[in-house]
Amino acid sequence: MNSIDLELLHLLPKIGLAILCGFIVGYDREIKHKVAGIRTNILICVGCTILTTASFVISDQYPGSDPSRMISQIITGIGFLGAGVIFKNADKVMGVTTASFIWLISSIGILIGCGAVFVPVGITIALVIASHLFESVELLVKKK
Repeated sequence: MNSIDLELLHLLPKIGLAILCGFIVGYDREIKHKVAGIRTNILICVGCTILTTASFVISDQYPGSDPSRMISQIITGIGFLGAGVIFKNADKVMGVTTASFIWLISSIGILIGCGAVFVPVGITIALVIASHLFESVELLVKKK
């Protein structure tokens, strides 16, 4: 087993945490019958975690390289993915909230890839709570 393989063994608990965070957000979206559900959120969160961790492993192997360059490319790719779920239906724009969730779950994956544990879990829980709270507020506003 080479040094990169050993370093990437630290990835396994991160992947588990990314699956958990992606599942929590995805489950919330799934029960609301939104297009980006459990699988999508898990895949995005895990993918961002793997790529972020890999960027730090690569930068350790090649001094002078910058792990933030790969992270910036993750963000660009996620922007492209999010833009793909936004569409116009007559005079109504749909999918902006789904795109925002994609963007946010990717940032949770990046944090996990950076080695954070409590902050991504806290953000995940706060995101689901805020989503329910703001959905209720939105319904009240639409009724008035």
